[in-house]
Amino acid sequence: MRKVLFAVYQAPVGSIWVNEAFRCIFGMYAEDLEPAVLLTRDAVITVNKNLRPERIGLLPLSTVFRYLERYGTKVYVNKDCLEWRGLSENDVDPRWHAELISDAEVGKLLHEYDFVLWL
Repeated sequence: MRKVLFAVYQAPVGSIWVNEAFRCIFGMYAEDLEPAVLLTRDAVITVNKNLRPERIGLLPLSTVFRYLERYGTKVYVNKDCLEWRGLSENDVDPRWHAELISDAEVGKLLHEYDFVLWL
């Protein structure tokens, strides 16, 4: 099975990339691909439990959480970027089942995937 990592670095506000990454991922389950997401830079605000993406035209969180749970999609969040945006681990909604990684670990993560798409 081929592994694909979607690395999203743009914030969901004013950007379609976080939404499009999840739409692509949910469409890959029928293929012989194992998708995952890395949220870095401004995209880390997506996991803030106080954010409501459906209010800004993004895929409703209830849908995202349902698919993440069903398919076991891995979600990685850059811990250094969380801190840079003024967020802490306590601000991450537990329904993401996110694995927090540091800047130093990102390079290793990228090499674990056959394809990496930057959005």
